[in-house]
Amino acid sequence: MNGLKLAKQTELKICPCEIVSENVSCEISLDGVKNLLQKFKNQRANFVAWQIQNIIWGKYDGEKLFSNSEITPQFWLECRIFNETEELHLKRVENKFSGRYVTEIDGTENFYADSFSRFWGENSGAADGFIKLLDRQRKLYMEIPCAEKNSTWYGLLTRNYISSDEKTGLSGYSDYRFLAIEPAEEGADIG
Repeated sequence: MNGLKLAKQTELKICPCEIVSENVSCEISLDGVKNLLQKFKNQRANFVAWQIQNIIWGKYDGEKLFSNSEITPQFWLECRIFNETEELHLKRVENKFSGRYVTEIDGTENFYADSFSRFWGENSGAADGFIKLLDRQRKLYMEIPCAEKNSTWYGLLTRNYISSDEKTGLSGYSDYRFLAIEPAEEGADIG
């Protein structure tokens, strides 16, 4: 055995919750984003921002956003701030951010399937709650927020909500959101 493992496995689950979505918008500024973050019930979250020149990852601690990179919303094209129960998803639309705040609350049973996608690059060191993932062949790296520092590989857990069309009886994904960043090393050995 060479020690390689299959990617983390996920399964179909029944979620005893209701998904509530609210359209939101704000000015393109850190203060505008912070005002929307006041909606978060759980005051801790991860965030990712797709900027004009790169992608940055960071954390929200209930008061501020922080990252190992400079946080400049004026360069953001899109961002997601997420935790296990809620997500704020914003996109640049002309001269403002528009998007939605989604949360799960107790309610009717809904179906979802969690999926897991491994990030490229492997752990090359950790500091201050961030892990540096390095892809030596491509000469690329990114720093992700993650408390678990003992894994080689990491990935993004996404929740995909399933609904059915009453007329046809067909089911499919009706919505999705980011859930967590987790170690990717689970499953059976390969090789």
